[in-house]
Amino acid sequence: MAKSWDFGRGRAGFVWRAAAPRARVLLQHGYGEYAGRYVARYAGLIPALNAAGFDVYAFDFEGHGETGGAPGVADIKIAVEDHLAARDALTLDGAPLFLFGHSLGGLVTAASVAREQRGVAGVVLSAPALLIELSPVLKLIANLLGSIAPAARLTPPIAPESLSRIPEEVAAYRADPMICLLPPPAKLGATALAVSAEDGWRRYGDWQVPVLVVHGAKDAATPAKGSERFCAMVGAADKRMEIYPKGYHELLNDIGREEVLALVLGWLSDRAPR
Repeated sequence: MAKSWDFGRGRAGFVWRAAAPRARVLLQHGYGEYAGRYVARYAGLIPALNAAGFDVYAFDFEGHGETGGAPGVADIKIAVEDHLAARDALTLDGAPLFLFGHSLGGLVTAASVAREQRGVAGVVLSAPALLIELSPVLKLIANLLGSIAPAARLTPPIAPESLSRIPEEVAAYRADPMICLLPPPAKLGATALAVSAEDGWRRYGDWQVPVLVVHGAKDAATPAKGSERFCAMVGAADKRMEIYPKGYHELLNDIGREEVLALVLGWLSDRAPR
């Protein structure tokens, strides 16, 4: 059961504790969802991490889950600052810290590490939104509206059917009252673009932290070529990328999720203290 966790940034924070912890994981959710979704969905990722000896910490973005704000309206620059503050709180006592980020949470996690690598034992990125593709005109409009109309929506909503090939998972996504089904707003898009350029691609070449990247080749939400470019660019000696040829965006909610879960758990366990 989740307990409240306060790391001083005014976000809804949570911790799920292992019976015999050997390390910690800071988990970052994607756009439109929330941290608690990783308990029952995503192949039961949080309980599986607890069973493997990892305390799991997480927080909800602004405008997501139990953190207040207009639905889905978050400043990703601030989200990176939140992530860095959470990391600082979790490494004060020297405990090993791993990071897991999915989709937009993958961008926030990667940008956080690109800015500051110290204190991170390893990173898992699931379908990270590293490569944000918008036309020049749409980028200009997003930047303008991000300031004057932050909640304006410029792109179509994410189709739930594009997230998973399992009908029950799609139905659960549609029925979840805590999911924001609206398209990403201008403020989020503009700040995500800025983070991707300023904290991401400008710095990924200096990356030395062990990293695992998993992505579905049929991902219609975040292009897998962003993960491929990232893995080719990072300088870490310990890096691994797995592209699943038929995989959709939420690999841990998709056909073959048991294989992906086993990979993630095994990779983390191999790098955590015994």
